[in-house]
Amino acid sequence: MKAPFKTWLVSLCLLPGMAEAQERCAIEKAVFTEAEAGTTLSFRPVGSDAAAVSHLFTITGGKLKLDGHIMYDEETRRPGGMVMNNCPEGDATGTELRACTIWTGVPYVLDVATGHIDILGPEGSEAPDAILMPGFGPAIRHSALWDKSGLGQVPWDLYEFKECRAA
Repeated sequence: MKAPFKTWLVSLCLLPGMAEAQERCAIEKAVFTEAEAGTTLSFRPVGSDAAAVSHLFTITGGKLKLDGHIMYDEETRRPGGMVMNNCPEGDATGTELRACTIWTGVPYVLDVATGHIDILGPEGSEAPDAILMPGFGPAIRHSALWDKSGLGQVPWDLYEFKECRAA
């Protein structure tokens, strides 16, 4: 077994006590951490009921500050996540967006008490025990950002609930 998988298994054993001990807030105020590289995933409110985007977040660690958003896809009935680096504001071409996109995928939530894996709930839902972003670590490692990232380790794909941000 690789070290990240062992860390993930240990995390699953430790999370139940942590999950019960910590206050839970709405997901848009939640902060999650990843154990391998120490990166942090912080959600923030979208700010509009009419927005096509259901969640906004930032991933930080080392010298990285990446923006992300999640949009619910009616066709697949799943949320689609994107993590981007310095994308142009406003109307951008598909080529421009592909060039600045680091990761795309479905973010999953993990309920440690039951072992249940599900899709991310809507804004306003309670922060989950953990968020799994499959392939996120390798996407960072194989991106042009890696050499400038300042990360000593490749991030793992599992982000564990840490705390609720003050409003």
